[in-house]
Amino acid sequence: MINKITIKNFRSIEEAEVALSRITVLYGPTSSGKSSLLYALMVLRNFVLEPSRQADGLFDLKFINLGGFEACVFNHDLAKNVEISVGYKNRTAGASYGISFSKTSCDISQILSSFQMTGKVSIPYPLNQTFPFTYKLDEDEYTVNWNGITCSVAPTQPTTETQHKAQQIAILMNKSAEALRAIDISPPNRGFFKPSYTPASASPTPITEDEVASIIINDPYLSGRISTYVEEIFNRDYRIFTPSGTATNFFQATDKGSRIPTYLVNEGFGINQVVYLLAKMLRVDVRTILIEEPEVHLHPTVIRKFVKCLCSLVKEEEKQVLLVTHSEQFLLTLLTSVVNGTLAQDDFRCYLTTKEGRRTTIKEQKVHTNGQIEGGLESFMEAEVEDIKKFLGVK
Repeated sequence: MINKITIKNFRSIEEAEVALSRITVLYGPTSSGKSSLLYALMVLRNFVLEPSRQADGLFDLKFINLGGFEACVFNHDLAKNVEISVGYKNRTAGASYGISFSKTSCDISQILSSFQMTGKVSIPYPLNQTFPFTYKLDEDEYTVNWNGITCSVAPTQPTTETQHKAQQIAILMNKSAEALRAIDISPPNRGFFKPSYTPASASPTPITEDEVASIIINDPYLSGRISTYVEEIFNRDYRIFTPSGTATNFFQATDKGSRIPTYLVNEGFGINQVVYLLAKMLRVDVRTILIEEPEVHLHPTVIRKFVKCLCSLVKEEEKQVLLVTHSEQFLLTLLTSVVNGTLAQDDFRCYLTTKEGRRTTIKEQKVHTNGQIEGGLESFMEAEVEDIKKFLGVK
């Protein structure tokens, strides 16, 4: 699980270090820089997936193009590097991976416990360089050949035991790239807008409705798992109907009260987008999911049910969620989940994001076991106080 993200000179974030948990929430005023934290992770992931891109191409997130390096470096200062790194936990030690890059070059760094590897490459980087390092474990010595993303490990003196250890070392060192590949994002423009779909190829970051629909179709267990959560949230059954002898798959939802199936596209957009979200979150190859405004199109009662399902999902499915919200109801339900023990206090972190001038500030608000949050829900409280003053005619 990723437990920290560090950012420098990215969009309005001049410098920030944010500790993550099972569920991490960012809230605050519009255009305060909340989504930039999510986008930074995707930029780093883009480098790991396809380092041969031009620097400008790293900022193309498929669902949104952030405009290239000059548009995204803080203050549009081309003398600065954009720096993005993550820390994560594995079973034996802490580790981190990060890049610091300009339009033409990139410094890459990876740390596993106290062992550090660094390399400098040009951008675009065709993975044509290898950086050798010596790694010592107990009495044995190993040669690590690292290309800035993945590595191979070989013992200096090969034996059955040292070769086995070398394999285990390589697995640990390659966890960095695996953790970043296992990130997915659900943008605010989501859902299914057709009654039926046929299987299609999906990219490493499936965004379009056809890609996400194909993921559901090709996984024989996914639609049933989605349906379990849809029933808890909406009291509806979700399933795929495939006419015999065809490759056409109809997405249907059945209201438990009326027992009449309808096409998912004809349901309210709330259930439609939640099916999309669940497909993203329940993908077996995804560990960390980034979500923008999960409350969109949801009634407050449904928001409560969705949050309760989210709390159980991250625990049972061993997932991590980093999300941006504008919903006070969403946050209050998470706080209530801490009070009633549905969500462990250590599994929830909350950040208030504000912007003064050109700079974004991301401030953690401690969450207590009694449901209180340090400083209160500031941005919501300010708006409510202002409305109350106007209503009572108080200046």
